[in-house]
Order: sequence, then structure tokens, then C-alpha cells
Amino acid sequence: SQLEMILQQGVNLNKLDKGCLIFNHKKDEGYKILTIDSNRYDARYWLEHFLSVDAFEDENFMTKKYLKFCQNFAKDVVFPAEDKKEEVMFMNRSVNYFAKNDQFEETNFLNEVIDNPDLIPEFKNYKVDKGPKYSIEDVTTFPIANAAVSDARKSIKNVINLDTNIQIKLDFINPESAEKFVEKGWDEEKQMYYYLVYFNKEEKS
Repeated sequence: SQLEMILQQGVNLNKLDKGCLIFNHKKDEGYKILTIDSNRYDARYWLEHFLSVDAFEDENFMTKKYLKFCQNFAKDVVFPAEDKKEEVMFMNRSVNYFAKNDQFEETNFLNEVIDNPDLIPEFKNYKVDKGPKYSIEDVTTFPIANAAVSDARKSIKNVINLDTNIQIKLDFINPESAEKFVEKGWDEEKQMYYYLVYFNKEEKS
């Protein structure tokens, strides 16, 4: 029998500053590319000016952009209107909606993740104002990319930082725990806000 050997050579991506792989596909619509940029300090120049490319608006793009939009809505609108807990819980519910559904539908999303109905028109107004920045101004439905949801979950903060040097971390996996077992109140004597946390026993770390 004859033994054949195929020798393949490549470049270790860890040693590559920047690179671009262009697929010879759909020339009339613009080639699809894969790009890597190890040094993010000049990412905008690399993508916009040198390569002159736009992000491919697939389900991964839409999922990532919509969740980023929600994150800023939580910070700019939910937090001032409610409090830090509700900001975190809004993002908690948002991520879980994306995680458990294959298709995004905006009306269902709003009804499921926004507890305060007064914030629904605020969300729509915010989308009119800020939507173009995230390329979602006309988007109401799209397939959800699970990988993008997982990436977003890692980057979203689920911690309430208090000015008394105390942190409260809320669980993204079980958001109902924060809803049922964490309460916010006001202490007249101390003239301070407080969080009341219910539990049965302390877990070993």
C-alpha cells in the first residue's frame, strides 16, 4: 500500500497582530470575511478605514446588539426610574428571555421582562432615539444566537455596589430568588436605605 502525507502550514493566531480571511463568495453582495485583531487599540481604524467593512448582520450580530441596547436602557432609564436592583433584574430577565427562546419577538419580550408598565413607552422612545446606534431601529423580530447570549451573560454585571463598601451579587441563573428574597426599604432612624435578604442557611464557600 502507498502512504500519502499532506503537509499543511499556517500561522499561530496568538502571534498575529491583525489578519483577514476573505471568502470568494457572493461577490456582487460584497465578500464575507473573517478578521482577527489582537491589539484592540486601533480596532476602529482596522475595520472601518483599512478594511472598509461592515459587521455581517446575522442573528449573532442582532442578538449582541439588542442585548447591548438593553444594557444601556437599563443603565440610562431603569436605574434612574427605579433603583440598582431593578436595573440588574431587568438585564437578568432580558438575558434569560434570550436564553430560553429561539426567536426574538419584541412585544413578548417587553411584556415578559418589564415589570413596570410605565417603562414600556420609555423603552420604545429610547429605541427611537438610540436604536440607530445599535442598528436595531427597525428590528422587532429575529432568530436568537445562543453563543451571543452566553457571551453577553459573561459581560453583564449582576452586582449592586453600595456606598457602605458592601456588594450584593444577584444570580442570573435563578432570577426569581432576587425577586422573592431581596427587599429594599428606608430606615427612618438611620436615614438610610437598606436591603433585606431572606435565607434559610448560609452556604459553604
